[in-house]
Amino acid sequence: METKIKVTGAVILTDELNTFVERKVGKLGMFLKKDPTALAHIEIGTTSAGQRIGDVFRGEIHLTFAGGDLYAEAVHNTLHGAVEKTVAEMRRELRKIKDKNRDLTRRGASEIKDFFRNFGK
Repeated sequence: METKIKVTGAVILTDELNTFVERKVGKLGMFLKKDPTALAHIEIGTTSAGQRIGDVFRGEIHLTFAGGDLYAEAVHNTLHGAVEKTVAEMRRELRKIKDKNRDLTRRGASEIKDFFRNFGK
């Protein structure tokens, strides 16, 4: 999975932050089953220029892959917390799609089985 990281606001992309984001987002690859076309656009920044108290940092992930297009966003009072919450939100979205596809496959298989069960009657 290819990742592109963009920082906005008062955030500086350090080597430590880059490896942290790569490691966290890399864990989402298990849902994509080594899809070579998967592309993750990650944006990390501040919510506004003058805010100093509260949820100041935000993270966004826009994930495009062969099966769809997903977006997750989260805000937190720390930079690492914002990245973790965003990755957790994206993981939740990926699980939802995985479960939906599994349910549709099972429902279709059940209908085919019922069709062949009643085929000879």
